[in-house]
Amino acid sequence: MALVLRGTVVTFDSDHRILDPGAVYVGDDGRLAAVRSAGQDPPAGFSGAPRIDTGALILPGLIDLHNHLAYNTIPLWEAAGVPYLHHDRWVGEDQPPGYSASVTWPAKVLLQAAPEALIKYVEVKALIGGTTAIQGAPRSTRPVDGWLLRVIDNEKLPAGTDMVMTAALQLDPGVLRDDRAAKLDGTRLLIYHVAEGRPGSIVHREFDELEPCLKPGLVGVHGTALTAPDFHKWQQAVAAVDAAEKGTLVWSPFSNYWLYHATTDVVAAHGKGLRIALGSDWSPSGTKHVLGELKVADAVNRHVLGGSFSDRDLCDMVTANPGDALATAWGPQVGRLKRGSAADLLVLERHDPARDAYRNLINATERHVRLVLVRGRPFYGTSALMAAAGAGDTDPLTVAGLKRRVAVRQPDRADARLDWPGVRRALRTVRDDPVAAWHDSQDALASWGGPLDDPDAPLALFGDMPEGDLGAFAAAEEVPPDLVVPRPDTLTHDAAYFAAVARSGVPQLQHLAGYYT
Repeated sequence: MALVLRGTVVTFDSDHRILDPGAVYVGDDGRLAAVRSAGQDPPAGFSGAPRIDTGALILPGLIDLHNHLAYNTIPLWEAAGVPYLHHDRWVGEDQPPGYSASVTWPAKVLLQAAPEALIKYVEVKALIGGTTAIQGAPRSTRPVDGWLLRVIDNEKLPAGTDMVMTAALQLDPGVLRDDRAAKLDGTRLLIYHVAEGRPGSIVHREFDELEPCLKPGLVGVHGTALTAPDFHKWQQAVAAVDAAEKGTLVWSPFSNYWLYHATTDVVAAHGKGLRIALGSDWSPSGTKHVLGELKVADAVNRHVLGGSFSDRDLCDMVTANPGDALATAWGPQVGRLKRGSAADLLVLERHDPARDAYRNLINATERHVRLVLVRGRPFYGTSALMAAAGAGDTDPLTVAGLKRRVAVRQPDRADARLDWPGVRRALRTVRDDPVAAWHDSQDALASWGGPLDDPDAPLALFGDMPEGDLGAFAAAEEVPPDLVVPRPDTLTHDAAYFAAVARSGVPQLQHLAGYYT
C-alpha cells in the first residue's frame, strides 16, 4: 500500500542530503515515489496515504554483499588451529571442535531436513540488523527467491532476469576466461571469492587466474592476500573498459581476523580507486549481521587504520557502495533514497542526538532498529510501527530485551508457509533427532521421482562452502550417529558471543563488545 514515512531522512544520494524533517513516499509498487522535505507538497496520489511520524532516522536498508546463508544457524566456531594461512587450511581442521562436526554436518542436515525454517531464521536474523538485501543463497533443488529479504543471488531486477553470478569456491581458470569473463558485458555481476588468506600465501595466484574478469561488474570478496599493485591493476583494468566505473572489493574484517589474524588492505584498495563494501560473512566466523560488521570496520578504522575512513565513508560501505556495485546488473535501485529506487528502508532510533546521523548508524545496535521495509512491505519492527505500516500477519519476538513483531508467513507465498513459531519448532525437531530428520528428508527426495528443478519438487538446500573431511559417512551420505546439531545461533550479539570473542584473544576484535554496553 502507499505510505508516507516522516523523520530525519538520510538519503545517501550523490549529494548526501539529510532532510530534517523529511518525508519518504512509498508507492504501492514497492518503489519510492518521492523523497522530499516534510514541508513540501506530497506527490500526486498521496494526499490520503497513511502518514507515520517516526521521530527517527530513515535510511536505505542495509546491504550485506558477502554472506553464506546456509550456515547462519551455526554459532561462532572456535577452531583449534588459528591463525590459518589461507582458506584451504581450516577446511581440514579435525582437532576438536573439528570443522566437519561443528559446521558441515549440522548445516547439511538442517539444509535438507528443515530448509524453509533455516532460511527464514537467518533472514530474520539479518532483518534484526536492518538488512534488506543479502548475498549468499544456498544451492537448491528448486528456485527460492527471498521470502523476507532480497537475496542478491536470485533477485530478478530490473527485468525479470537473474543477472548476478556468484562463486564462493574457486572456478577453473578456463571457466573464468571463456565463460564468466565473456558474460561480464556491462549488464551482469560476478561476485567472486578471491585470495582469502594471509599476504604472501599461495592463494594470491587466484587473483592471477581472475585477470580476464577484471571488468566492470566484478565484485571481489576478501582479497586479504592482495597488495597495492594488485588493486592498481584491478582498477586500471576496469577503467580501461569504462573510465567512470570502479571495481568493488567486499571487506569482512571480523571473519578475516577470526580465521587469519589479518585483514584486507582496504586503505590501499580505496587509494587505488576501488569502492569498498562490507559483508558479515557467515556466523561460524562472522558477526550476526552487517550492522554488527559496521562496528568492526569502525573499530579497525580507529585502532588499526588511523582513521583513514570518515563515518560517512563507513556508512557508504553498507548502503551506497554496494548499491552502486549492484547497479551494473540492477540499475540504481538500492542503497540510495531517491525517486524511483526500491522502497527498501531502515527506520533507526536516533539514540544519540548529540551525534550526526552517520555516527548514530555506526553505533546502533539491534535495540535501535524500529522498522524494516523490503519492497515497500513491513517485515520487522516495533508493534506500533508495524501496525501503522499495514503489517497484518505478524508474530511477536523479543530482541535484546525489547518486544518486536516480525512478518514471517506470507499468505501470498504458497512455497513459504511457516510462521515464526513454526520456524522455531522445525529447527528444534531436527536438533532433537538429527538422524531421523535426515532419513525423513532423504526419503522424501527419493520418493519424488521427478526433476529436482520442478517447482513442486521437495525443497532441499545445499551449502556453498567446502565440506571438509566428512569421514566414513561421506560416501554413503549417512549422518554420524553421534551428531549434535547446536541450538540456533542467537539473533543478537549477546554475552555468549562476546565471551567467545574474548577467548579468541584477537586484539582487533576486542573493541566490538564496547558498542553494546
